[in-house]
Amino acid sequence: MKHSKIIELLKKPFLFDKELADFTPSLIIKLIGFLPDPKTKEKQLRRLENPKDWTTELKPSPRFDQWEYQQILENGIRPLCEQEPYQIARILIDATATMIRLSRHQEELDEEGDEDSSEIWCRRLNRFARNYADTKEMLVHTLIFACEKVYEKSPESIEGLDQALRNQRWKVFKRLRQHLYTLNPNEQTLPWIREFILEHKDYDTWEHHYEFQLMIRKACEHFGASLLSEGERTAIFGAILSGPSKEDSRKWMGERFTEEGFQQRQRYFHRMQLRPFARLLTGEYQNYFQELEDASDEGSPNDEDYSPVGRGGMVSYRSPRSPEELAGLGDEDLFTYINTWQEGRPWYEEDRYEDDQWVEIGIRALADAFQIVFKDTIISDEKRLTFWLANRDRIERPVYVRAIVRAIQKHVEEQHYEQLDLWFEFCEWVLSHPDAERDHGERGDESREHPDWGSSRRVVGDFIGECLKEEMNVPLTERESLATVLRLLCTQFDRQLDHNEPTLLSHNDQITEAINNTRSRALQDLVKFGSWVRRHDDTDSVPEVTSILEERFKGDAEYPLTMPEYALLGMYYGQLWSLNQTWVVKHKAIFFPQNDRPVWIEAFGGFLSFNSPFKPTFEILRDDFTLALVHLGELKEIAQLGQNLTDKLGQHLFTYYLWKVYPLNNEDSLLEKFYEKTTEDRQRWAHLFDYVGRSLSNSGKHLEEDLRDRIFAFFDWRLEQKEPEELQKIAFWLEAECLDPDWRLDAYAKILDVGQPDDWSISSALDMLNGMLESHTAKVVECFAKITDAIDQGARIYIDADKAKPILKAGLDSEDESVRENAERARETLLNAGCYGFLDI
Repeated sequence: MKHSKIIELLKKPFLFDKELADFTPSLIIKLIGFLPDPKTKEKQLRRLENPKDWTTELKPSPRFDQWEYQQILENGIRPLCEQEPYQIARILIDATATMIRLSRHQEELDEEGDEDSSEIWCRRLNRFARNYADTKEMLVHTLIFACEKVYEKSPESIEGLDQALRNQRWKVFKRLRQHLYTLNPNEQTLPWIREFILEHKDYDTWEHHYEFQLMIRKACEHFGASLLSEGERTAIFGAILSGPSKEDSRKWMGERFTEEGFQQRQRYFHRMQLRPFARLLTGEYQNYFQELEDASDEGSPNDEDYSPVGRGGMVSYRSPRSPEELAGLGDEDLFTYINTWQEGRPWYEEDRYEDDQWVEIGIRALADAFQIVFKDTIISDEKRLTFWLANRDRIERPVYVRAIVRAIQKHVEEQHYEQLDLWFEFCEWVLSHPDAERDHGERGDESREHPDWGSSRRVVGDFIGECLKEEMNVPLTERESLATVLRLLCTQFDRQLDHNEPTLLSHNDQITEAINNTRSRALQDLVKFGSWVRRHDDTDSVPEVTSILEERFKGDAEYPLTMPEYALLGMYYGQLWSLNQTWVVKHKAIFFPQNDRPVWIEAFGGFLSFNSPFKPTFEILRDDFTLALVHLGELKEIAQLGQNLTDKLGQHLFTYYLWKVYPLNNEDSLLEKFYEKTTEDRQRWAHLFDYVGRSLSNSGKHLEEDLRDRIFAFFDWRLEQKEPEELQKIAFWLEAECLDPDWRLDAYAKILDVGQPDDWSISSALDMLNGMLESHTAKVVECFAKITDAIDQGARIYIDADKAKPILKAGLDSEDESVRENAERARETLLNAGCYGFLDI
């Protein structure tokens, strides 16, 4: 092992005996002495006093295989980022923070500092650092994607996102902010960029890390000299040139220290530290930097030369034997091998280094290789398959049972249904092993002494869910077998649910909890089972669904419904209604127990979040909607997959008004009560007004006259309130082709009389005004003039010249005197505000 490699190991927050097992304690102590940072040195020496700590590595991981996790993030989460980037970003921020926290020992959590080793497991935030990212890097890059979408699609949420990132302790969130500022250097991010630059304390000590230097360089190129004052630049450049410390270098180098070597190191350090500021260098600093550039025979440095660089840190996992080698073993030999093979030590050799990775040989990688063998070799060989199914009780580690179920699932995904009876019987056997209590700290699915069957039970649930997908063609003859396995999954003990143990994601989000636990996921699959049966027979009432639910609903049920399960059942109330209306109505009070307020809020919140307005269910749940208004404050405090339940309630209530369930204004109007209850939170008004506009813009070109009249009445009512924050959300109303253009322009003109528009609404409005310019010139110019009037009233708004000039030109060229007057007034206002780009019109 190279000396530099050992030093990199020693810099890690925690050492592990499996990484340094070949070194004696005396040699390790000597190596620790080379560490430059006294705090790190002290920590590593302290850990020698308790060797047990060296072997305790925390590896939080999602409840999916790495490939499946990647598919969920790429095909499930990323598309959601396109629709609700801010909400998804907040969820992913919590998930990332939880992941890091779970990977730290309490000793580290108690210490101050932001070190998270992210520069080892996520070297670059602007791209994957290697061919095969681990789950931690996948999660962070999905978070990055969501944050970038916030800047792109939800500018009003940028400040909230920035604050959410600031609220996190760990370094990766600081790196992420720097990455976002690099991509978006503008007036909003300018003070945040300056804050990073001016508060940085290590210009003379440590080389800039990658994201920090990139942010500085891009900001210098974008803002130029206005980024930093002359005094600020002088202070920073002076700090850079005062480093690095000769004394520290002498201690670090020991007998290898030479004056010539230090001067060479010093000049390299200055060059790398000054490079990001190159655009701002003047006078002696510019001359010195150019001297350093000219003297170097290595070429100009680039972004990739900044930390973390070179080989280090990345770990991949490999089976001790390949699938081909395992397939060549006899069944008895293979049994013996997987039962007795012990986890090997990671190894590092120069000729084994691949793609910036170290290779660690482990049981989980062996299980993955065994899964391939089972799917590709054993399943197709009747004799071998019979042997393994008959001897399944001899498998000592549940991780290999998990691999078998995964192999079965992959086999069935390829439309092989001929052995389904065997597979469902095997699943029943797996579920005969209970989800164990955590009575031993070492319990896990890789352990022989303290086996944990939780992950094997979970993959059984995944397999059942796969069988019920619409694209699968599992025959209806398997109905009884599927129902049997589902009954077990839905009614057995679930440690995390019954002991209220949180999952990786935020424990406050009960829907997230539900979809990340085996039994509650099974309830979800139970609903899918009903849909699967209905695809074969649309008249079937699917009694299996109601009988299993009744078993859970009983007052003396062995395992009462938990909060996540209530939330999930509320989420699926509408689908269950379509399966058996009479039964659902009869049990409504169990789905939504109003006498247990916290449970009711989660259950009804699940209904609101995931069910569209539907008249028949409203009549069943009218009193629940009324109760939601009474307890609106409690409702808005819960989180379900990032959705604001107050907004969802408003959307439901508006739709029922539109459908004439109740009038717009009187004591029977739940919509009016909603507005009364949210008077102190008028952002909700704005969100609902925006929602109505979006709905109209997606309604095509035709709208029934009765619905249009109710829309007009709603608009007039909201206009009377004269709430600028609400009325600014007019953009999508203007796009609604189902509304008459004259009405849209008149409505916009009235809104402009109420308050100053914001930049985003102006930009969108100008697009629509240009679209109606030719056919409605007078009203378009009038609206534009009113937009510019806001400038006279002190508003600081941005008007895109490319969008505004066609409107001004059409107005100035008009034969109608009143139209020309409006255009002239608008141009004069713009010129008085210093917008001289309009002089040429």
